[in-house]
Amino acid sequence: MNTKRTAGFGLRVFLLQLIIAFLFTGGADAAPPPSRILFIGNSYTSVNGLPAIIKQIVSSAGHSIPTMAVSTPGGLTLQQHSKLPATLSKIDQGNWDVVVIQGQSQEAAMAEHFANMRASFQEGAAALCGRIKAKSPNVRIVFYETWARHADYWLAPKADKAVGNNPGDMQARIRKWYRQVAQTAQKQNAIVAPVGDAWELNYMSAPPLRLHGKDNSHPAFGGSYLAALVIYATIYHPPTLAIPYRAALSESEALRLQAFALQALKANANLP
Repeated sequence: MNTKRTAGFGLRVFLLQLIIAFLFTGGADAAPPPSRILFIGNSYTSVNGLPAIIKQIVSSAGHSIPTMAVSTPGGLTLQQHSKLPATLSKIDQGNWDVVVIQGQSQEAAMAEHFANMRASFQEGAAALCGRIKAKSPNVRIVFYETWARHADYWLAPKADKAVGNNPGDMQARIRKWYRQVAQTAQKQNAIVAPVGDAWELNYMSAPPLRLHGKDNSHPAFGGSYLAALVIYATIYHPPTLAIPYRAALSESEALRLQAFALQALKANANLP
């Protein structure tokens, strides 16, 4: 291991932790740690067991582990979830402290140019938020902003450019429309966990860590770990993000991903 490089990452993480501590101190007491969290999504949540990774992070950070439930059938859009009996049944259990909502991986990007996809994404988000808030009045709703395809995706002759012309274009669309639905649902206490932004920061670094799986879409473990860090910090407002848990990741890899999570949170601190 390159100790000099690891130390450099450690220093950057420490400095970013100071910034995040300052930004989050005011909000840290606004809500107690959650005891019940519901995840609504699809394979971007179920692959690698994202809720289980979040449990490990929560425990590693010294918090009590909340009860977690999931509704994550593969490929479902927000509108499909808003009509799915299994999802509605979970929502209707009520008394959720936090509900994390993740849309189908292409729908936010395609909302930019396709009116039907835009309407579906917005209407599905609104329907879910309305029902969640009705059953859990004190809930915090977290929109789990997803990520762009890997750059290699666009090298394939049959790549679907309806999602964007490159990773930056796709991520910009995803960012825009997740923020839009969160802004609309602010009365339901909705915010965005900027997971895709943290992924983008990684791929802008040199050399980037490989966060995508072989299909250039789904997450490798490091990608799920980074998503878990961002979602954890969005929910818990920790004063630092020095998380001992890193599973099979090396220390330097974990430090880098923690730094990207912190940068994304800092950049989005004043957004819904």
